[in-house]
Amino acid sequence: MKSILAFAVLFAALSLCNLTDDKSKPDANSNDSNPAASSTPGIDRVELTIELMKLEHELTTASFNGDISTLANYVADDYSGTGVDGVTQNKNQLLASTERDRVTKSWKITDGEVTSATEDSAVLTYIQHQTLKDGRTFRARVTDTFVKRNGRWLVKSEQATLMK
Repeated sequence: MKSILAFAVLFAALSLCNLTDDKSKPDANSNDSNPAASSTPGIDRVELTIELMKLEHELTTASFNGDISTLANYVADDYSGTGVDGVTQNKNQLLASTERDRVTKSWKITDGEVTSATEDSAVLTYIQHQTLKDGRTFRARVTDTFVKRNGRWLVKSEQATLMK
């Protein structure tokens, strides 16, 4: 029971920091078969999905390495995140809890899709996969809300749900 609780706390922290991605780049063609992905007038959802998945990769890499300065640059000051255990964090709490990951063997993000978009906000959903050094694997469905401020996309909120 203690190991399940320990994992839940660890995975929540990792999920909030997007640490469950592997070091490979996101698949740029992951939504090409979805005709609805580009149906919003003026917004190319396929292009936006590629851009935000690249940003997720950069954030995940920064989190994995404990790079607080990169995270600080891409997380909105009014950020709010909810981990798989239901615990919430604001930006300061997120940055304070960020440190180099020493338990994860590999991670990756798949199935990225922009589900909603305007010129200055977007919602991206994806699945995070994590393999620990002891061989255990986990998946979480994640929803990130981005806002565009001063011409840059920032993560405003994140919610992760552990998948069975």
